[in-house]
Amino acid sequence: MALNLGARAISGFKWSGLSAAANAAFQLGFAAALARLLRPADFGLLAMAMVALRLFSNFSQLGLGAAMVQKEQLSPEDVRCALGLTWLVCVPAGAAVVLAAPAFGLFFRDDAVVPLVRVLSLNLLLVGLGTVSMALLRRAMRYRAQAVIETLSYALGYGVLGVAFAWAGAGVWTLVVTTFAQSAIALVGAWALTRHPLRPSLRGDRAGLLGYGARYTLVGFLEFVGATVDTALIGRLLGGATLGVYNRAAMLTNQPVVHAGGVMSRVLFPLVSTVQRDRRKTAGVLLLGMAVTGVLGGALSFGLSAAAGDVVRVILGPTWGDAAPVVQVLALATPLLLMVQVCGVVCDALALLRFKVVTQCAHLLVLSGLIFVLYPLGLIGVAWAVVGAELLRFGLYSVFLTRRLECTRADVVRVLAGVALTAALAWGGCFAATSAAARWGLGPMPALGLDMLAGLLALVLGALAQLRLLEGTEPARFADASVPGWQRLRARLG
Repeated sequence: MALNLGARAISGFKWSGLSAAANAAFQLGFAAALARLLRPADFGLLAMAMVALRLFSNFSQLGLGAAMVQKEQLSPEDVRCALGLTWLVCVPAGAAVVLAAPAFGLFFRDDAVVPLVRVLSLNLLLVGLGTVSMALLRRAMRYRAQAVIETLSYALGYGVLGVAFAWAGAGVWTLVVTTFAQSAIALVGAWALTRHPLRPSLRGDRAGLLGYGARYTLVGFLEFVGATVDTALIGRLLGGATLGVYNRAAMLTNQPVVHAGGVMSRVLFPLVSTVQRDRRKTAGVLLLGMAVTGVLGGALSFGLSAAAGDVVRVILGPTWGDAAPVVQVLALATPLLLMVQVCGVVCDALALLRFKVVTQCAHLLVLSGLIFVLYPLGLIGVAWAVVGAELLRFGLYSVFLTRRLECTRADVVRVLAGVALTAALAWGGCFAATSAAARWGLGPMPALGLDMLAGLLALVLGALAQLRLLEGTEPARFADASVPGWQRLRARLG
């Protein structure tokens, strides 16, 4: 059973990783094109509108997708019940968004956001229905199918249609079109691969679905507020153009979180759910997941922090120079965010949702307080507030879970030491590469290429160091028993 789960995990990481890499490449390419075709204010307006949409989206989905994955037994009636509940909630939620749109215009002091919010309200139903189909793919661990759907929906929706509409001069409505296109393509693709019943019903295990889903929704709402409070307060206090700069900076720093973190979530949630009663295996998954995501995030994000100027000039263009210092600070939170995602997935699989609620409340209070204290410093102050609040959240998650799963202190220290070493190597290497490129008078593209080589070297060295540090620990023993090829890899590396 363990080896079977390990093989499924390898398959999941392979296909999800390929999808994430493709989406990251697409996103950077399309972001570079759109940054030259649209104004910062356009991205700021959409960021404001998405605050409203995501606020209602958390409640309209009722956590049904996660409940379907976590549920030990899922019948066809349960699937129809999930569809019925989706229709029952999403339609009124969409109407509520339309009615609430003027309130968001008042909050952001910009009436231009009102029509965007009203049109985007239709997307709630598309996302809700798509969640049911995607949940069936996740539950069945059909990672290749998920990868294909996510890549195609992004490439066609955001890429082809987005660039075409921006080129045609559609302005901010370009971003609205991409949102609808991605959701519609994902919905059709997921249903085509699952062919689940389309007739909704309210029969089935409503109590089981809603019991878990309601708690999951509350956690999701708090996570949403924590993830968007910076956007909301910047839009309110500093204006749409400034928010547009922050939005693009956050887009660059969130790449590892969105893609690598998404891979971990898709693979680990169904896997940990199947072994949720085995504390030792769960502890191994937790620490191994933290080690992998921490090393990857440390290399990518600390390298990005040191090379922020080169990255912004190449991807966003020379007119976005104000985003570079924001990227430098925001990137420091990325390894913490990635490891928090692993901890959050383990909590979801173990149904430890009450703890997640408490942790998210603490994170939200600290983040809001820090933003109000530091926002007079501008976007740099807001970025430092994000880093500080994320450090607190990671501390709460890691202490609680490692104690509950009885992880040894030595194992935890070794995992975190590997992450810290990788981050230090990446920052030092990329800083040296950036300084050398400036002395040699290299252009933005060659300078970025040199930065990437330094970051790649830091990632390889950090990964090797982490493997050494993990020898004899519980995550290493779990990997030896459950991950195909792990022992051969260690043997080849000596």
